[in-house]
Amino acid sequence: MKHSTRFALLTTSCVLATNVGAQLVINEVDYDQPGTDNAEYIEILNTGPSPLDLSNLNVVMHNGASGNAVEYASLSGGAWPVLAAGSFFVICANASTANCNAVVTPATNLIQNGPMDAIALVWTENPTPLVMDMLSYAGTLPGEVEGTGTTNEDTNLAVGVSLGRFPDGTDTQDNSADFHRMCTTPGAPNVIDPLVCEFDVSVSGAQTPRSTFSAIPAPGGHGLLVFDANEASQPLTFDLFAADGALIASSPSCSAPRASWHVDLSSLQGRMLLVRLTTPTRQEAIRMLTP
Repeated sequence: MKHSTRFALLTTSCVLATNVGAQLVINEVDYDQPGTDNAEYIEILNTGPSPLDLSNLNVVMHNGASGNAVEYASLSGGAWPVLAAGSFFVICANASTANCNAVVTPATNLIQNGPMDAIALVWTENPTPLVMDMLSYAGTLPGEVEGTGTTNEDTNLAVGVSLGRFPDGTDTQDNSADFHRMCTTPGAPNVIDPLVCEFDVSVSGAQTPRSTFSAIPAPGGHGLLVFDANEASQPLTFDLFAADGALIASSPSCSAPRASWHVDLSSLQGRMLLVRLTTPTRQEAIRMLTP
């Protein structure tokens, strides 16, 4: 958990949900990078039909380490622009972040890593602050969530990974359904092919001398056999994803050498799937089309 930093905080004890004509949503968040977290950002999208003056917006962040929401930061700017319908606004901690619109402090450890942390967009033009959107990530933070918090998490095992909505702006009022792990695309449409951004492409597909990870259709074509030598006997899991990033199945954690997993594919014939291997020091993926 990151160290907290002093901010000018916004009291939101009497906050109501609303839609103020043009709707703002948290569209993407990158809160965790390898080593020091020095490239964090929050991307906001105007999904409504009208421009909206962002000088009336506060981005309020809550730490849920205690199990309760504790506000630790509020980001705002009197010079923030009017955001056109369909446009992105990127708040970043590092001015070198692509398409950054507003640089805020601190430059490192701006956004809590979880578990059970939350971000809210709070509209302040009215006498009573109004919540336009909320995201609870790495679990459900009571009072700061839409539906159920997403269990998808950003990762510090590789650069270029974030949490975001797919397609952009999709809002079912359920964080667990709306947010996926994807490629970092600040100020641009979200991309949900983790084979491109999250993994070493050189070890994807067929087994190579650098990799002991393989996945093949089981005899009969109704299942998938996944294998890894796991020579270091590290805790290892396999995950199976659909092409849109939806998690289909996960294996139990295994530390044994020659780890293997079988998953039924009888209802997934003819679909593009992605199989991911994760250990404390490795992430690899294989994309395959089922028979």
